[in-house]
Amino acid sequence: MEKIIWVIDDNKKDLIGIQRKINALGGICSMSIVSTAALQKIIEERLLREDVLSYPSLILISYHMVETDKTILDMLKSQPKLAGVPLFFMVHNGEDTDKEDYYSQGAMIVLEKPVNQNGILRIRQAAEQYEMTRSYERIFQKQASELAVAKKIQSLNVQLENRNKFLCRVFGKYFSDDVLEVILADSEEFPIGDRSQVAVLMCDLRGFSAKSEELKPDELMLVLNRFFGAMVEVIAGYNGTVIEFMGDAILAIFGAPMPNEQYVESAVAAAISMQNAMKEINVFGKERGIFELEMGVGVHCGEAFVGNVGTEKMMRYNVIGRVVNECSRIESCSIGGQVLVSKNILNQLSCDVTIENRLSVEAKGIRHPLQIYEVSGIGGEYQCSLEKAEEILYLLAENIGLDLYLIKDKMLSTIPVATVLKSINTHSGIVELAEELIWELPVYSDVEVRTKCGDETQFSGVYAKVIQINGKEVRLRFTHLNKEFEEFIKRLNLEKGIAYDNI
Repeated sequence: MEKIIWVIDDNKKDLIGIQRKINALGGICSMSIVSTAALQKIIEERLLREDVLSYPSLILISYHMVETDKTILDMLKSQPKLAGVPLFFMVHNGEDTDKEDYYSQGAMIVLEKPVNQNGILRIRQAAEQYEMTRSYERIFQKQASELAVAKKIQSLNVQLENRNKFLCRVFGKYFSDDVLEVILADSEEFPIGDRSQVAVLMCDLRGFSAKSEELKPDELMLVLNRFFGAMVEVIAGYNGTVIEFMGDAILAIFGAPMPNEQYVESAVAAAISMQNAMKEINVFGKERGIFELEMGVGVHCGEAFVGNVGTEKMMRYNVIGRVVNECSRIESCSIGGQVLVSKNILNQLSCDVTIENRLSVEAKGIRHPLQIYEVSGIGGEYQCSLEKAEEILYLLAENIGLDLYLIKDKMLSTIPVATVLKSINTHSGIVELAEELIWELPVYSDVEVRTKCGDETQFSGVYAKVIQINGKEVRLRFTHLNKEFEEFIKRLNLEKGIAYDNI
């Protein structure tokens, strides 16, 4: 259940700022209260009527309101349902946060305005700890006689607390102070937003969801922390704004809310720099025995709604429009280490880019085929290129049969495409069609790869993307390998390889 923070402040600008930061954490939303009368109404309509969903996990109140209305604290303290709820005071910057008067009135913590990210994390930790304590108190009351269960609860409490602290370190704030200032934009009301021309960037770790099952929870969060930290730093360096973390994916925009005349160029340069940053992330992972990560990136531009979406209780800064959906389709076509951009991006660039490949793909829900280009470098003032290492494919001394099963609209075909494996490494492979195709096998389509021993399937759960078809030769880029298939590759009788610099 989502945790509620009551924010009591008669300064609307301060209220919007703290509400924005709290809502950005995820799993927590703020309830804005601008006056004593508003507080009284909430207590009568929600608290006294047993509206459990509105019960606060923490109360954050401006000390200025406590000074001007002496009844407001009495109103809070007189409610039995608020007993034990953490109480934080907010004071103006420069005021003494150690005054004995604050704590004598019941404050647990005193924060300076504007509340910084450390303060936000303290709010989150206190709210989560309160909710965990309240939850476990109910369990403990029912099972107090069972010592073993009580010890288990205590152990779970410690584990959850440690995990939540770690998550707080992983997911930082979404926006800089400059971005927040633009969002507020001298408005005393909640800003709605506007339509803007933006560049949308989406990136996603290839095969990470499946491979993450091999990791312990602490290893999983360690690698995600490193990945998100490096990517957000690059995006911010090119004046981009991270909108959302989606599992192991990132959605970011360029051109809003901070104005940027070269937002398209910045997005492309950021995408290339993000791919180059993966090298350092993999060095970090290799030192800790974590598998190599690969990321695909898609960049598109167009008009979108950019602004706050939600209600006064809970708002979030978001980007909405067809350009986002189309960018998602473009990104889904990318393979590890690749940057794909739309034709719209190329048309608006003011400097040269290096194009490796061009393709046209039909995407579900989009009327016309998307023209997509693989970009490996950008000139002008950016001067950055993908740092590609030469890739060696090893030739097989014997023929190995592989069956490809086309995946379309998340459905697996029941009829295999029979092929013979010719060369391979842990990233790519080249197969030769054993017979003519009886249906279309589109370039950049996804397939499941299976090997057979006689009539029985030897390996399954291996996935790849078709990246080129030349006659009977099909080039594959693996998107997920399981341990069994990796061991299978190691046991193959491989001969000296051939180099491919564009796989």
